[in-house]
Amino acid sequence: MMEYPPFQIWNPVKVVYGVGRIDTLKELGYKKPLVICDPIVTKLGLIEKIKSFFNEMYIFSEIEPNPSCELIDKIVTSYRNQNVDSVIGIGGGSSLDTAKAVSGLLENEGSIVDYLVGGKKFNVRKPLVLIPTTAGTGSEVTNVGVYTYRGLKKPMTSDMFWADMAIVDPELTYSMPVRVTASTGLDAFTHAIEGFWAKSSQPYTEGLALTSLKMIFENLKNSINGDKVARNNMALAATIAGIAFSQTRTTAAHAISFPLTSFYGIEHGIAVALTLPQLVLWTYPHIKSKMDGLLRYLDIDNVETLAEMIEKLMIIANIPTRLRDYGVKEEDIEKIAKISMEANIIKLTPGDITYDDVVGILRKIF
Repeated sequence: MMEYPPFQIWNPVKVVYGVGRIDTLKELGYKKPLVICDPIVTKLGLIEKIKSFFNEMYIFSEIEPNPSCELIDKIVTSYRNQNVDSVIGIGGGSSLDTAKAVSGLLENEGSIVDYLVGGKKFNVRKPLVLIPTTAGTGSEVTNVGVYTYRGLKKPMTSDMFWADMAIVDPELTYSMPVRVTASTGLDAFTHAIEGFWAKSSQPYTEGLALTSLKMIFENLKNSINGDKVARNNMALAATIAGIAFSQTRTTAAHAISFPLTSFYGIEHGIAVALTLPQLVLWTYPHIKSKMDGLLRYLDIDNVETLAEMIEKLMIIANIPTRLRDYGVKEEDIEKIAKISMEANIIKLTPGDITYDDVVGILRKIF
């Protein structure tokens, strides 16, 4: 019989879910919001709709993947004296993470670097609403932001990064292309399975993670093919997975993804999924009873089949599954492993994964 250590649950984000629920914005009473989004969002006609909700608003639409500290400081400098009364982040994880940092910096002194690596803490922020247009990152319901500092992605947590509201409107995901649908869906799957097996997991997160995993397995393939019902379900599954890992944090797949994205430009969802089949196999003997329960719940015969199913999801979307396909050289593997081991979240992996273990996993997928 398993006994859980003491734990606490805290996620204050109000989640509004449903097709068309973006209209909730007009009920919030904001007078002068700053909308932060990527260039793709501006092409969807969404900004024009949001403009109709407010008498006045500012728009910053130059968000880049894996936002740099320099970009965030630039946004804050541009809008610090514009009497912005709220921040609305719309888009993928990069837009949402940027909105978190900007909402804090508009009410605090200094650069994002002071908070990311300098030890400063946010004590207040502007009102914050996050609206995902992909089904994967879960950033809308976490207190985590990931920012590029000196060429390397670095995560940070802050109680000020919990949004006041997350609006999960699946209709905003209908225009996602196949590759983005697949990569963000794989990101959600990784969040769910890491939220399930993390050393910091507990019954609350395990239940959420299992629900999300089942929804993703049942809907991701059809979602990739453009089915709207499947995309609705994937949007919800991604948010559920986000709530799960908001309590546990992530583990080795995310730790290893940081150098893969930073040095080789591999999209985040693909970077986490590349190692996941091997991590499933590596983790299994360390938490066999727990993983057997997961397999039964998903109606999967064995862990090898689970690993194969994850890889097949990538193949369906024409996503290469070998590191060499992304420009990684064999002699780079030890450097990647070293940097991966420096991420604190890798310590949450069951089985106390080592540098040599990471090297071995990377060699198997080279």
